[in-house]
Parts: sequence; C-alpha cells; structure tokens
Amino acid sequence: MYLERETGTAIIAALCGPAHDHNVAIGMVARDLKAEQSDGLPRSKSAERIRRKRKTIKLDFVPPKAANDNKPKSRFRVTWFDDIANNMPKDDLIKGVLGVGEFTMVSGLPGSGKSVIMTDAACHVASGREWHGRPLKQGLVVYVAAERRALTERRMLAFRKEHRVKDVPLLVLGGMIDLTTNLADAEALAAVIKEAAKACDEQCVWIIIDTLTRTFGPGDQHQSKDMTKFIRSCDRLNEKTGAHVTVIHHTAWSGERGKGAIDLDGAVDLSFMVKKSASGYAFECDGANDSDEGTICHFTMKGIEVGVDDEGEPTFAPVVVPSDGVSAGERLVSSLKGHHARALQVLADACRQTGSPVGEEEWREAFYATDAKAKPGTLKTRFRRAREALTEQGTVFYSEGRYWVRQDGTDGTCTADVPCTDSDLAPDSSGTDGTHPLGCTDVPSDVPLNEEDVSSEIGDDDIPAFLKKGAA
Repeated sequence: MYLERETGTAIIAALCGPAHDHNVAIGMVARDLKAEQSDGLPRSKSAERIRRKRKTIKLDFVPPKAANDNKPKSRFRVTWFDDIANNMPKDDLIKGVLGVGEFTMVSGLPGSGKSVIMTDAACHVASGREWHGRPLKQGLVVYVAAERRALTERRMLAFRKEHRVKDVPLLVLGGMIDLTTNLADAEALAAVIKEAAKACDEQCVWIIIDTLTRTFGPGDQHQSKDMTKFIRSCDRLNEKTGAHVTVIHHTAWSGERGKGAIDLDGAVDLSFMVKKSASGYAFECDGANDSDEGTICHFTMKGIEVGVDDEGEPTFAPVVVPSDGVSAGERLVSSLKGHHARALQVLADACRQTGSPVGEEEWREAFYATDAKAKPGTLKTRFRRAREALTEQGTVFYSEGRYWVRQDGTDGTCTADVPCTDSDLAPDSSGTDGTHPLGCTDVPSDVPLNEEDVSSEIGDDDIPAFLKKGAA
C-alpha cells in the first residue's frame, strides 16, 4: 500500500500479479488502521479519521487493462459494516420455500416423485400461480431435462391440460451436458438462457437441473474435487443469470441424503427430500441455513391423458394434487368411533407386525388386551359387533379364517401412485398401458378401472402376495 503523490489517496497494489491473495491486502490495511488508532489522539478523533480513510482506500485488486479496452471487472465485492442496509428482508421465489438467487438440492429415491413435484413447481412459478397456497415470484423458468426430456414434456402437457394455461415462459432444455470437466457448458447454458429471457421478455428466475448424475460428465460423484467442479458450474449459472439454481439428485438406497461427496450438502442454501408413503408423497426441507426445516407439503398424483397411439391406447402423465398427508387407512380409522375404531387399529397393527393376515383368535386377544378392566362378556360382545360391522362394510377382508385391513383405494380404483406409462418401473405383467386392472402397481389411485376388471367378490387372486397363506 502506498500514497498517491498528487491526491494523497491510499492505494493497494498487487504484489505478485492477478493471483495475489486478497487477504494480504486486507491485512496491510488492518495494520495501518491500528497504527492510526495508537497515534495518541482521543478515541473519537481516531474513529473519525478511520471513517475518512475508509472512503479513500480501494479494497480490491485492479487487473491489467484489457486488450479490447473494455473496463475490467472487480474480482471482489466488499461492504463495510456500517454500510450494511438497516432493512434486508429475504426475497422469496416461493414464499417460505425458495429464495431468489439461492442454490438448492432436491433428493429422493428413484420413483419417489422428486421430478414430478419439481415439474409442478416449475409450471406454477412460470405461470404465476400460487404453489400449495404459497405466493411466488413469476418469471422465466428453465428446466434442464438431461434425464427423460420427452417424459418431462408429457408432464408439462398434463399440467397445461389440467390447469388450462398458455403463454407460459417455461423452457425445456435437453442435450448432453457436462458440468464437471470445465465451465464451458455452464457458460453455454447461461448464453442460451439469456437469449430465452430476451425472446420472452422475462427475467430468468429459476434453473432446474434434472439430474446431477446426467450432467456430471466423466466426474466421480464421490470425489470432492469433481463435486467441487460441479458446484462451480452451478455458481457460474447463478452468477451469469441471477437465477435460483436447483439440482435434482438421487439418494443412496438408504434414502437419507443425496449420494456422493458431502461438498454439495455444504454448498447449497437449502436441501429437500421427497418421500413416498402409504398416504402419498411428502416434500420436506431437511437442511436450511436461514429458514425452518420440516414438511413443506403433501401431495398425490392424478393421471391425465396426454395422447393416443395408433392402436387407440391412451398415454397418461401425472399432475400433482395437494393432499393432507393422511392415508386412506388412517382416514378410515379416524372416521370410526369407539370399539370399531379400536378393533380396526388393532387388526392393522397386527397385520403390519406379522406381514400377513391374522386369525380371528389372534385378533380377538389383541382387542381384549386394549381394555383389561372390562368384563369378559362385555369384551366378547364388543369384538363380535366390531368384527361383523367392519367386515360387512368392506373395511376388513376375510378369507379362510384370516382377516386383514383393506389397502388404500376402493372398488373401482387402483391402489398405486403413478401411471404405467409414466413410471420408472415396469408395469405389472397383468396390466396394459391405459387399462389399469387390479394388480397393476404403477397407476394413480384415482384412475378408474375398466368395468370388467372390477369385481365385488374378493377372491384369492385379490389378496396381496405378502398376505397370502404361507408367504414368507
């Protein structure tokens, strides 16, 4: 640091070229300021001198003049403590979920619905529609569909049909993308996004990368050096566009966190998990720097017809339906009262513990154990009435002396979660695309069955495999 002869301004100059460590320069400034404070002046006068000096010190390395005479950009962004604004509310992209310009990760097991819920959120932001009751900032959304681009477009078509929207600034971008070898693809993506923003006259507010694995190039996800390169590419996208960047990632089979090096967990502002359960799906925040963690929303899916092939077979794609996170079984139990509800809960617990239907004697003993003070005759009457009522209304099934609780779903609907034609898993061999007979494990619970596939009689073929007699 030296004083300019003509103006007396303190100047910090690089000692060893562009790669000079900024910390060295800051240390030099701190040294000189401390010297001023110890110059024998009263503290108030010394503080005033610091404030005057602060306005003249240039806290950044100034790179050499560019060959094309363009004004060089500063490498660092600095703010003095006293210059921090008094009011700095967080600017939300989706209220209480995503912040403007942040970096986030959404993880889940294959088939957990992570891409479906992100597609739904992207459509809502681009169309300016509230998402699960939360206000949001509308703008251009770019969905980098490096995995299953055609499937992504079918899901967006389903959204368009279901919600009847058009003129939505949402761009699906596919192709081979490598965000680890160098920054070239990140720069190319940023350039395309800027052109898209000009074309629709909308600022890009959100970039979704689906998935990390398909954009990781030749890198090893378990190596910190490669994960760091990926993070740098995401940072470059944010820097060039100002958009929020979300990476969709697979978890390990344990389902606890996104697989690979932990560097990504530390780099993101928030991390989310999508989980599948008997009640549907849950979108949860499992890591946040400056917001609350916990469940963001619950949802199920509904199949929407998006096309018909040459043989007349329809193709379905899912749209997200908000839910309360309560399974049909839990809702059924809550709708019952008294001894009927207790008998149903006891049976459900027994079937869950054994993994198979239970006999009447086992069910009865478990029911009796819930009220040790009641007389044997009273318990016998209560159990008989509950068993008869639950069986007659179809809440409990009976076959060959065994009882089990009805699975989620009702006669005339299927019990699965995603359409056959949209599932990552192969459809059950007994089903065909668009027909959804009983036994198909990959269709939404509210897609109607063909009438010929619905029967009011419950036979052995209708008993889930794990509940059949002799099943392991």
